[in-house]
Formats: sequence, C-alpha cells, structure tokens
Amino acid sequence: MNEIANKGEGRGPSPVVPKKLGRIAKKLSAAGEELVLIAPAILHSQASEQMLAIARMGMLDKILGYLVTTDKNVHFVRPGIAWDSVRTVPLDVITGVEYVEEFHTNTLKLLVGERAEKIIFYEDLDGIRFYQYIQGVKRKDQSAGV
Repeated sequence: MNEIANKGEGRGPSPVVPKKLGRIAKKLSAAGEELVLIAPAILHSQASEQMLAIARMGMLDKILGYLVTTDKNVHFVRPGIAWDSVRTVPLDVITGVEYVEEFHTNTLKLLVGERAEKIIFYEDLDGIRFYQYIQGVKRKDQSAGV
C-alpha cells in the first residue's frame, strides 16, 4: 500500500491520492499546486509516544497523518471527519533536510532557518524519496542563484 509516487522530471506517474485526502487534493489543485509526493507520516511535535510507535512500526492500517508535497509547498495533513488539519511550509523557506540517527527511526529533520521539525515516516522508502526530492529542489535553487 505504498501511497507515494514521484512526478515531474521523468520520475514517474502522479501520486495516488488516498480517499482520506480527496478534499485536500482538490483544494490544492484549485490553488494551482501540483501534487508531487504523498506519504503517510506524522510530525513529532504533534504526536504522542503511542502515535510515534505506530508510525515507526509502519502500521499502515492506522495512518494518522500524511506529508503532501506539491511543487510549491510541503503540507502536513491530519484528515478529519468534517475538516482536515493542515500545516504548510513553503518550499522556498526550507533550508534543508537531514537524516535523524541515519534514518534508523524513519525520521527526517526538516530545517527552516534555525528551526527544525522532525517527521516520522511510516515507510522508510517514502522518507528517502522525500529527502531526495527536497535535496533536488535545494540544488536547483542554488544553481538558479535563488
């Protein structure tokens, strides 16, 4: 049940949008954002120890949140019945991404200036793909002189 896919630059098809993310995918599309990556993941700051354990064990039947990456932003989405909780970080303010404990815990640290947020991925390959995508965006920004 790998829900991540790559898009653009010859990386493959559009991401498969889980049913829970239908509303948010429509809103992002209407706002002119193109989906690049979708992965089950949670923010460390918004999770209990039990939630972190579920994510680290990769229990895909208990997905509590998603990392939705578009061509412009990274969105952390917690789907809800009536509305979704969404936190957004524009790609242009992200200064980097780092592995935490060499990714043994399926955790990456997203850097925004002096601040950082840990992201725990349900599947290690999703985290690796996200890391590679952000690194590619940062390299492209540097080569363009941004």
